[in-house]
Amino acid sequence: MRIRRIAAAAGLFCAAVSGLPAVAGAQEPWIPGNTVPPGEYLVITPPQGPIPTTFSGTPLQNCRVFAAADAAGVELVCGAHRFAGRQTPHGPNESYLTFGAIPLGLALTPQATRGFWQGRVTIAGTSAVVYPAGLWLRPLPL
Repeated sequence: MRIRRIAAAAGLFCAAVSGLPAVAGAQEPWIPGNTVPPGEYLVITPPQGPIPTTFSGTPLQNCRVFAAADAAGVELVCGAHRFAGRQTPHGPNESYLTFGAIPLGLALTPQATRGFWQGRVTIAGTSAVVYPAGLWLRPLPL
């Protein structure tokens, strides 16, 4: 009897473990695929790990990004400067933000933390990194 219980427990454990990748790989419903949802976001420095990196800041620190309800229009506000732009979905989980005639843009991907996006300053409309430090978009109000 004891051997049967051990075999049954092992079988259930294997079935549960083999099902984990499918469940863990499924996209969570609160994470949008490739479009920053409408709202206001604050550009912040990503949290540092146990070893701080040389590039721990971003030139866009404390700027705000406004995503329009039409899922295409965006606006970057840094101090007294406003830059209107467009959002372009790229692939299943990336969005490119470009701002007017500025040759720089943002490449963003959603984070597991609800509403947060991580990204880098890039050449507009591409994923070619211009500034080595990353940034996060934090939804406001939080």
